[in-house]
Amino acid sequence: MRSSVVMLCAVGATALLVRLVAAVATDGLWNPELNEYASLARNMLRGDGFTYSHHGVVYFSFAPPMHAWLTAGSYWLFDSIVPLMLLQLASGAALAVVVAMIASHLFGGWRAGAAAGLLVALHPGLVVYSATKAHPLAFDALFFSLALLQSYRLVEYTTIRRAVALGVIVGIGTLSRATIIIFLPIAGLWLLMVTPRTSWWRVVRSAVVAGLCASAIVAPWTIRNTLLHHQFVFLLTTDSDDFWRGNNPFATGHSYVDDTRIVLDLMPTEERLDLLRQPDELAQREWFSTHAWEFIRANPERFVSLTVTKFFYFWWFAPQTGVLYPQVWRLMYQVYYGGALIFAFVGVRRLAREGGPPVAKALVLGAFLLSLSALQSLYYVEGRHRWAVEPMLLALSGGGIAALVDRGRRQWSRGLTVA
Repeated sequence: MRSSVVMLCAVGATALLVRLVAAVATDGLWNPELNEYASLARNMLRGDGFTYSHHGVVYFSFAPPMHAWLTAGSYWLFDSIVPLMLLQLASGAALAVVVAMIASHLFGGWRAGAAAGLLVALHPGLVVYSATKAHPLAFDALFFSLALLQSYRLVEYTTIRRAVALGVIVGIGTLSRATIIIFLPIAGLWLLMVTPRTSWWRVVRSAVVAGLCASAIVAPWTIRNTLLHHQFVFLLTTDSDDFWRGNNPFATGHSYVDDTRIVLDLMPTEERLDLLRQPDELAQREWFSTHAWEFIRANPERFVSLTVTKFFYFWWFAPQTGVLYPQVWRLMYQVYYGGALIFAFVGVRRLAREGGPPVAKALVLGAFLLSLSALQSLYYVEGRHRWAVEPMLLALSGGGIAALVDRGRRQWSRGLTVA
């Protein structure tokens, strides 16, 4: 027990130190790359509400609200972006600890947790996004991994308190990244599969409680959107925009075409003017949806091909991956990721040989990863989309590293015995 606590503290401290050094060295702590969330925050503080100008009109439901709220709080309370960046650094450190705990749940002992936590601590993409950009990726990744860990805890002891915790995690996480909502039905089905039929009532009760808690957290934002737009809007109005990016005659599967152009830049002038003539965000949402579905109906084979391609890009690399960064950065990450995949394969083999409850936990982890990547593949795929869920994969990589270390130790011991 003590060794596990020491390991978790060391992993968290390492992750925090790496991100802090990166933030200071790149000046990201004081002057990070700002995105639409900073504009939303400034507009709120100016009294213009949760608004953002996009495609020539004002959007009132442009993005999930959590990161913009945190940014606004940072500016309002401290007149600085630094507190938000410190919170992102802390979230990155917490993510490393959570993944270490997931790996320990899967493989037992502290070595797998330490290896997985250090992989997250040193993950190039997560470090860059936490330390140099005011962006919600660090929070997205943390909530995804927390939801998985809490699902494990819920199956061990199916209690109301743990169900409430899962619902709160998913609810708050939804305000940052809507796709986390898929965790609830997957976790519920998994709980039914691994729980004796005589105890199913506890599973159903817990699933209902978790769903109600998540709904209670998200509902105020959904009600705000629905009252504002006079029609149901769950979280945002840019979902059709994202869907079109991945499903149109110019789609590459990625948001970018090359280092200077995005897919939207290839739109013919007349279509672009037609888009800009739409009076508000709901009309533009409908415009993107109509054009995307027209493309799909006219090109069903192309739609399937694009979706498969995007799924491949999600788990590997698109030609456009890294176009905004030095090529050496892409190469370094490819080496890192290739090694992580090999270690994950070793970790899966170890679990398959051992069998038992850890295999069931690995299966639900796989179900989460498969569902989230398949859902994202219906839209468009960039590297950061995988980085939000990659930490869960690194839990398996940590188990693979631990398995190789244990094998090496056994071989070394046998060698000493023979000698």
